[in-house]
Amino acid sequence: MIYIVSAENRRRFYHLLTEMHRQRKQVFIDQLKWRLDESAGLEIDAYDSEDAIYLIEAATPRGGISVSARLLPTDRPHLLSEQFRDLCEAPPPSGPTVWEATRFCPAPDTASGAPRRLMLGRIIAGIMETALLFGIDEVTYVASAALAPMAEEAGWQVRALGAGRGKGRDKIQAFAAAIDADGLRRVRQNFNISAPLTRFAPAEPARAA
Repeated sequence: MIYIVSAENRRRFYHLLTEMHRQRKQVFIDQLKWRLDESAGLEIDAYDSEDAIYLIEAATPRGGISVSARLLPTDRPHLLSEQFRDLCEAPPPSGPTVWEATRFCPAPDTASGAPRRLMLGRIIAGIMETALLFGIDEVTYVASAALAPMAEEAGWQVRALGAGRGKGRDKIQAFAAAIDADGLRRVRQNFNISAPLTRFAPAEPARAA
């Protein structure tokens, strides 16, 4: 199950979010050696705000995360507009129906190859389901040279926003991906996904005093 966590239901998924931030620290800082801030063993940045929507695939609402990702509105500060503007030949797409996907994070012990490809396919399907639910018709993202072709192979209709930066496996590039029901159908077919993966649980009702 991929849980959709927004400002509306964030308190309900406190334990899941904490595990997600802990995994992000293990993957991005400990394994990949990215120079990011951490606090109390958690990786949290300036974009982990009330505006963010998280997609977290987990065994239960309290833990057992296999992969996570984050969506950010592009009509507010986001990574592509502030940190990676040089990757775009023109102003990056923005607006209320364009969101940015960031912080794709598999569990630290995820094997490379087929397991990682299947995980990417599931999170792409989850992103598309979430986008359709929230009225999003385009998603931007920055990908490494290793990850970029996998999105197209999954069935995502993408376009490059610029030539990118770096060389070889160190190259990173910005992309925009169209969101529509046909695209979701292609991704599901490519990964033998027969039913929706996401669940948006409302906030827990307030307890009576």
